[in-house]
Amino acid sequence: MPDAERDLVSGVIQLANLLTRRLGPIFERAKVTPQQWSILSMLAESESSMTLASIARKMMVSKQNMTGMMVRLEQLGLAERHDDPKDLRSSRVQLTRRGRALVDKLRPAYQEWRGRLGRDLPEREIAALTRTVDRLIAELEQQA
Repeated sequence: MPDAERDLVSGVIQLANLLTRRLGPIFERAKVTPQQWSILSMLAESESSMTLASIARKMMVSKQNMTGMMVRLEQLGLAERHDDPKDLRSSRVQLTRRGRALVDKLRPAYQEWRGRLGRDLPEREIAALTRTVDRLIAELEQQA
């Protein structure tokens, strides 16, 4: 099928797959995936520990999927969970010192890669695409 006839959903899935594949080399020496990087950077930007459920919502994955990713990050010594004293059914997650150091080490390479992404496109097109993606995400969240 010619590119002009590609439907939106297929194109977005292909873009997500390609982004993940191209990001992989930045993180592979640290043995983390691009998805795990998203969690680590989210935790690094948070002023306090976060619940697994809130991370899952922001990542738009199931709590079960998030639990599996968190187990791997704990095995790598990058994140740790502890019980939430306000809600015994919940646990809170934070970076370990090792996790914080890894984020600090990898962030410049990620930012450099991100800076090259779309550099040949006008800024207004990138901004319009970002707004459109945000609107599609919001629409899909309302359907759930």
